[in-house]
Amino acid sequence: MSSFMDLRDWGMKMARLAEEFVAGFEAVHAYPPGAHTVCTVPAAGGMVSATALARQGVAGPLLEYYSHLGSVALPDLGTGIWIDDVSSLTAQAETGNYPNRLTGAVDDTVSVFATDGGGAMYALSHTTGCVYHLTAGALTGSTFELEKTGYSTAAEDLWSFLDQLHAHLATAVEAQHAALREAHRR
Repeated sequence: MSSFMDLRDWGMKMARLAEEFVAGFEAVHAYPPGAHTVCTVPAAGGMVSATALARQGVAGPLLEYYSHLGSVALPDLGTGIWIDDVSSLTAQAETGNYPNRLTGAVDDTVSVFATDGGGAMYALSHTTGCVYHLTAGALTGSTFELEKTGYSTAAEDLWSFLDQLHAHLATAVEAQHAALREAHRR
């Protein structure tokens, strides 16, 4: 996946799955879901966003992503995942909450683009293109000093990461459908 249509298609599929997930969530889990969203952006706005991010040194695949898509919020999927929109990503980087450099266990330049509900970050490597899941380390300025066990490779590239996220949500939706079918049989 890396074309305009593929990203738009991914966004539409994810939005439909998020709606299904929310629709069955309370019946299965006995509490209401959080707000689940998958946002697309208009073509003109996406190009402006990508241009602004390029000036900040954001990695190429993320520029393509933000040319077509915006934020993704899936707070009840596992520990949750939030892909930032452009303004949030920019604000987090400018305030020093997101590093652009990894040292210690990994030496790399990165663009952080997402977080999970456990306080960890997802970052795209500028050198290999992989997506790191950063879980433990010390943030000093724009540098994140990683502990040896403070990261994992979440995906070989951004497109694989997005495919995995889609598969995870589809599995969660199917599990809810199965739980509801089972509850109706009783």
